[in-house]
Parts: sequence; C-alpha cells; structure tokens
Amino acid sequence: MNWTAAQQEALLDVIRRRNERDHLQKQLERTQAELATRQQQQTALRTEWQAEQADVDRLDRLSWASLYYDLLNTKEKQRSKEEAEAQQARLRYDVVSASVDELTQQLAEQKNRLTAYATVDVDYDRFIQEKRIALSFSAGYVGNQYQQRLDNLMAQNRQCQELEEAHKAGLQALNEVFRLRKLLEQARNWGTWDMLGGSTIASIAKYQKLDDVRDQSYRVAQSLERFRAEYADLNQAFLTEWRFDHTTTRFVDIFFDNIFTDLSVQSRIRSAAQTAQAIENQLVNEISRLKKQIEQGVDQARQTSSDLQQFLETA
Repeated sequence: MNWTAAQQEALLDVIRRRNERDHLQKQLERTQAELATRQQQQTALRTEWQAEQADVDRLDRLSWASLYYDLLNTKEKQRSKEEAEAQQARLRYDVVSASVDELTQQLAEQKNRLTAYATVDVDYDRFIQEKRIALSFSAGYVGNQYQQRLDNLMAQNRQCQELEEAHKAGLQALNEVFRLRKLLEQARNWGTWDMLGGSTIASIAKYQKLDDVRDQSYRVAQSLERFRAEYADLNQAFLTEWRFDHTTTRFVDIFFDNIFTDLSVQSRIRSAAQTAQAIENQLVNEISRLKKQIEQGVDQARQTSSDLQQFLETA
C-alpha cells in the first residue's frame, strides 16, 4: 500500500483548513470573553443611567427634593444638572450597548463560519490513519523512520505507565504508614497513662491499640512489598536510587514477644514509631522522585508524540 502525492496534497489541505479552524476558534473565544465584559459594563451602566434618570423624575413630581429646591429657588438649575448627568449616563450606556450588539453579531458570524469546518477533524484523522497504515507497510527510509518514532513513543508511554503505577503504590504505602504512626501514638498515650497509675480501662485500651498496631503493621509490610514490586518494573538505572532496607519492615510481631513490663511495652512502641518514621521519610523522598520522573516522562512523551504527528503530516 503506497501513499500517493495526491493523498499527501489532500492531507496538507486538511491541515490548512484545520489551522484556519483553530485560528477562527481562538477569535471566537476572544469575542466571547470581550462580549461577556461588555455585557457586565452594560448592566452596570444601565443601573447608573436609571439612577440618574430617577433623580430627574423626582424633581418633576411632587417630592421632598422638589419642594426643597423650590424653596431655594434653584429647582430649574438642579433639574438641568440632574438631566445633564442622566444624559451623560445614557450616552455611556448607549455606546456600550452598541458595542454589545456589534460583538453579538460578530459572534454569530464566527459561529456560522465554524460550521464549514465541522468535518475537518474527522477528515484529518482519516488521512493520518491511512498514512499510518501505508508507512507501516513501507520498507523504505520513510517507513523505517516512522516505525522508529512509533517505537520510541510506545516505550516512553510504557515507562510513564510504570512510573504512575509505582507512584500510586508508593502513595498507598505512605497512607498505611500514616495510619500506623497514628495508632502508635495512641498506644503510647494509653501506655503513659497506664504507667502513671491509670485504671484497668487504660491498660485494656492500651493493649487493644497494640492489637490494632500489630494488624496495621502487617498492612504496612504488604503495601511496601507491592511498592517494591512496582519499583522493580522500572529500569535498572532508576532502581539504583532505591535503597530501601527490607529488614525495616520486620517489626509486625514485636509487641507480643516476651512483653513483661509496662516499661518494655513503651520501649517497643518507641522503637516501632522510630522505624515507621524512617520508612515514612524514605517513602516521601522516593514518591517525590517518582513524581518528578513522571512529569519529565510526560513532557518527553508529549514532545515525541508531537514530532511523530509532524512527521506524519510532512513525510
């Protein structure tokens, strides 16, 4: 399947029309924004004009203002002043109203012109798809260049997906560590109260929290393993930055192993809290690193996609 000169000419014409559509669309958006601003001004000026006209009307009918200026023998002078202000306000309103009418008409014309480009995206996608197929079957230089660009884009997309999956697993692990630290803090508080001569309720509450800590510790270990698995899917150069010590997850059963005194319990709680804090710090660092890698990967994939699209349009 060959890509002919006539097909390329038709594709370039569609590209030209699509560019025209995009330019017209930007004009329409600017017109819409300006019209919205003018309409706000129109509303404000209408209110101002109506207020000024109301002042004139009060002088024309029996009112306290009319009687006041009659007594001062300045009614006609005041009326002339109020009427001039009302006329000026009406003039400003009329000017903006004329602008609103003009912009409304302009917007309608732009929308009507856009209808001529209704199928341009469909036409563009059809030609690009046809050219993709033609280049896929081409064994020449152009076909090889297309395949190389396509392979590069697919590899970058896979890398971005793996980074996203690792980032998501890292956030989940971090969330589990947050929960663990909160439970440890609660257990430590109950333990302190118990050591200071708390009631049996304090002792029971402490050991109930330790049960929760033990269960949450297993969830932390599981989430860290999932994070490790997602991290392992990344390339080796990136993996060298991962220095997570697997032994730091092995604290899930420390609370019920030869606990004899309240002091021992508190010591084990402090030890677990320090371990959890260390894991949290490392997770935060790795998640931040992954986030930067994702942003860079997305930018690179976007540029590669743009280059591929340009190649398809011009090759």
